[in-house]
Amino acid sequence: METDKELFETAKPRRRWLKRVGCGLLILLFLALAVMIPVAFAWAWQHHLLQQRLDEALAELDRTDPGWRLEEIEAGREPIPEEQNSARVVIAASKLLPKRWPPRDFDHLFGHLVPEEQLAPEDFAQANQELEKVRPALEEARKLSKMPRGRHRILYERNTLETRLNDQGESRRIAILLVYDSLRHNQNGDGKNALTSCRAALNAARSIGDEPVTLSQLIRNAGVIISCQAIERTLAQSEPPPEELISLQRVWEMEDAHPDLLIVMRGERAMWHALFNAIEDGDVSLNGLEDVRWGWFDYALISIWRMDTREDHVLMLSLMARAIANAQLPMHEQIEAERQLDREVQEVRRLPRPPILTGLLMSTMSKRGESSRRTHACIRCTIVALAAERYRRECGAWPDTLEKLCPKYLTAVPLDPFDGEPLRYLRLKDGVIIYSVGQDAVDNGGNLDREHPNQPGADISFRLWDAAKRRQPPRPKLRNDEKPR
Repeated sequence: METDKELFETAKPRRRWLKRVGCGLLILLFLALAVMIPVAFAWAWQHHLLQQRLDEALAELDRTDPGWRLEEIEAGREPIPEEQNSARVVIAASKLLPKRWPPRDFDHLFGHLVPEEQLAPEDFAQANQELEKVRPALEEARKLSKMPRGRHRILYERNTLETRLNDQGESRRIAILLVYDSLRHNQNGDGKNALTSCRAALNAARSIGDEPVTLSQLIRNAGVIISCQAIERTLAQSEPPPEELISLQRVWEMEDAHPDLLIVMRGERAMWHALFNAIEDGDVSLNGLEDVRWGWFDYALISIWRMDTREDHVLMLSLMARAIANAQLPMHEQIEAERQLDREVQEVRRLPRPPILTGLLMSTMSKRGESSRRTHACIRCTIVALAAERYRRECGAWPDTLEKLCPKYLTAVPLDPFDGEPLRYLRLKDGVIIYSVGQDAVDNGGNLDREHPNQPGADISFRLWDAAKRRQPPRPKLRNDEKPR
């Protein structure tokens, strides 16, 4: 058996080993604390500085643009009595329509009509039959002709990117229904009621009032454009009473004053500010932003560090102030200002530690401006066309120039949203064209591509026909490999 002395000698090295391990751990702990304390202090100081910068930016906005937050924008929206709210009628009419309306074959039959030609008898019979099926919805929708104001309710999510528009998309469906109704009146030679349906279609679009959401205003713009097209067809099929033309021109002049782009920009800033607040409060995760198209590089950056979005937040507010200022410029001056802003957004996205969220949210800002300018180009061409039609009805001939319409029919010739010049005017052998040069800013002589209206080489135009060239018989059916004129 081992003696006590031998046991003591065996335990002694073990104790030394334990002491060395313990000392090593203490040294490591001391080193870790020596590193972590300054790092934690630096992080806290950086957090304080970022919060201070954000607070200063918010205070400056409160001073220069009071009422800019989302809840304040909502509280300041135009109040509309329920009995005057066209959104209520849009929703009621949509509930009377089948969910999948119009039928798929309607776009094939009526999507690219030649305005001055009547429908073939079999096509008109099909359209008439389909409209009779939805008569209750149509009767409800016709009430919109006398309801120019609307307001839809929006329920905002904490993650504002997930805010859904429950009923606003129905305004476009109702506008399409009313455009088909004008088509039927035109076929029957009833220009007055056709224009009434066109006005109702416009008011369906205007049921979306000052809703501060991009998609809302895009839906409104789409409805406005198809209403313009319906008026073009009505004036190609008939000669409505002059008083109807005067009244409708005033309506379109009011629509041209609608500041859709400014509403969008102020709304986006407010919604994105609310989103940043939700992220900074821990209510929304960056990884949970499903509507943001993260790239692999963005995911990699997020996985490396938990990004403090306060610096990103301040940059977003600064850039959006520029976007809002751009939206208040004359329309043709917005284009270069938007391009410059786009270039700056691309530059900040290439920084070593880029503001990921701001870069992604603002990556397509100029598209909002393009949509707005296309819509206002259509509106202004429609205003001038109505004035020119009134001139022809009173004077017996088309004006030699658009200046001849001033000041009796127009206060001034509207400017082209794309280049700031007065809208163009072209006399044809069978009528006239009023047009804008469009997105490419090139005068293509009023060229209208009805299938690809936004492509380079196409202008935005409104065509008017001589009285003798209106309401022409339908042309023979096209083969599948042919395109409409």
